Amino acid sequence: MLCRKLDPLCTIRAVYAQLLIHFELHKTAGKTDLTLFVSLSAHRVILAAGGDYFRALLCGGLRECEQEVVRIQGIAAWVLWSLLDFIYSGQLKLGWQNVWDLTEAALQFQLQGALTLCLNFLQEHLDNTSCLDVLSLAETYGLQQLGLVAENFVLAHFQRISEGEKFKDLSCHLLEHLIEKDTLSAESEVRLGSFPALLQRIRFPLMTPQEEPGLGLFCETPTPTFTFHIVIVNDNFERREPNHCLWFVRRFLRGEGLIRTVEWELLAQLPDPSRLRHCVCVLNNVLYVLGGRKYYGKLDILKSCLPDMASPRDYFAAVCWGGKVFVLGGNHDDMNCLDSVEYYTPEDNTWRLAHPLDTPICGHAAAVLDGEIYVSGGCDSSLRCLPCLWHYDPTQGCTSRSPMTGGDGRAGHVMLTTKNRLVVAGGLQPTWIGFSDQLRCEAYDPLSDSWTALPLLPRPHLSPAATLLDGQLYVMGGSSADSARDTAWVHRYDPWENSWEKLGMMPRPFADLAACTLQLSLGPFPHQC
Repeated sequence: MLCRKLDPLCTIRAVYAQLLIHFELHKTAGKTDLTLFVSLSAHRVILAAGGDYFRALLCGGLRECEQEVVRIQGIAAWVLWSLLDFIYSGQLKLGWQNVWDLTEAALQFQLQGALTLCLNFLQEHLDNTSCLDVLSLAETYGLQQLGLVAENFVLAHFQRISEGEKFKDLSCHLLEHLIEKDTLSAESEVRLGSFPALLQRIRFPLMTPQEEPGLGLFCETPTPTFTFHIVIVNDNFERREPNHCLWFVRRFLRGEGLIRTVEWELLAQLPDPSRLRHCVCVLNNVLYVLGGRKYYGKLDILKSCLPDMASPRDYFAAVCWGGKVFVLGGNHDDMNCLDSVEYYTPEDNTWRLAHPLDTPICGHAAAVLDGEIYVSGGCDSSLRCLPCLWHYDPTQGCTSRSPMTGGDGRAGHVMLTTKNRLVVAGGLQPTWIGFSDQLRCEAYDPLSDSWTALPLLPRPHLSPAATLLDGQLYVMGGSSADSARDTAWVHRYDPWENSWEKLGMMPRPFADLAACTLQLSLGPFPHQC
């Protein structure tokens, strides 16, 4: 275990923070004034000066500003202790046993100094055993400099690394990226013949006649029927151009430490028009793509489906109930929200109006629990963020239930049903200066009409995609209200373990997307015999 120390900061901001800390400690005679959930004591002003996350948490107008005990969940006690020790001393004890957790925590709590020490350790201790994990970590978190160092190491030692066990866990996407590099050092061009998508990267003119028979190791076998997540995305996130891509998850891969990878595959192209801020529903294993918008003008909001809906809408909610597809509320023209509810009947291919909601809203969520429709949160036409929960009946309208307790409201979130409860996650919340990311999650029990706090989301997910598989909640993509950046993260909530797990990333950062779980029967694909 090595002890790393951060060089003293020499900025005006750091000097000011140190003066503030000295004044506050003198005023309190060294007594701590804050207790964290894992029973670790600290000085509020030192934490606030230590990083942007704690500054926003303790000085940004949230309820934690006035609390003496602050709950920081979803992080191991030893990790939090190490970060507190770093904030006070500038020192961090690092080894291969703890560097993965500390790197992720430093990113989560925006402790740039601790992150720098972790990245330096990873770069300085690269070897044939660790380099693939480091490369995957850099790829997952977008750590460009670390990724460049790890990639160059892998390329220089590719032959030896490819003979190790960890090489089998490398994602197809990353593998393809590596073998197309001219600087790759290998004894021959027969490298990865068992991956058909990579065959086009092999330099066939460089192969010897003795190597060519190695390509005969493939056979065609049908794949069984699987259940996959289907994700509909606006593909060009840099130019904010929606497109027609339909992706599915082939599998989830687990590496050493924190390394997780999602293997994505392009399934199909959606028909015109391309769209975002839409909804999807699956009824009788048929995927319905509803509403949304084709671009960012107020005239670009869509009402297209099979027959058109009565009203164009985006930022709305959709559920399947009673053999029908329901769409509820939404944004109408970037100035006014809708309270209207429509439902589609597949038998006669017709939309009809149902009882309206109590108030026009957009950015809300809806789900079905025990045969009943529930609607949560959202914003009204005055951009007020609501904490409300309603039970909705298509013939009688809304009945208020106990409001959500995590913050003063929630919008741009997801709500799904698992273990006979409604789980809400992600989105944004109102603050005294506007809106901020909502990391609190909670579950609603209809029998007791009450909410229970769940572990915090590890990362912001504003307007993400979400779906259920085997009772677990998957949250994908979206953006951050605090940074205004799209995200590629995929997280999974396990209601039995009551914990969130990072699964990896989407092909790119995406926001304003939708997801569902669909039963697919895929055609034959090349398989190694």
